[in-house]
Amino acid sequence: MTELPADEGVQDGAELEEVMKTALATGRTYAEVGVLVRRSARTVRRRMSDPQFAADVSARRGEHVSALTGQLVSGGSDAVAVLLQCLTSGSDPVRLRAAQSVLSLGTQMRQSGELEERLSALESRTPAATSGRTA
Repeated sequence: MTELPADEGVQDGAELEEVMKTALATGRTYAEVGVLVRRSARTVRRRMSDPQFAADVSARRGEHVSALTGQLVSGGSDAVAVLLQCLTSGSDPVRLRAAQSVLSLGTQMRQSGELEERLSALESRTPAATSGRTA
């Protein structure tokens, strides 16, 4: 964690808010954010009690998680290739662990895909089911 340099303190209230939101969205604690912006953890906690501020942090966290997920997915093919290569290892423990991982991850991916399909189907039916109702 890096504190702001003494000569580069956050002067503008909007800039302070932006730094706080970004730091909180990326997983920093209230205490860490307080040190970063030269405020107390209590000040950070107080800002998080503001629903709009908290919603902004949550939205940024979602964007951050989405970006990280994209990076993980892009490396997925290479990771699968490594696992499949480990299946032919000369070491029994390595082959066993690779086999367990392939089976477990394959099952998880299949279940996740099926759940996504079922949820999409339910969501597509919901507006049609409720459009004929009156309040």
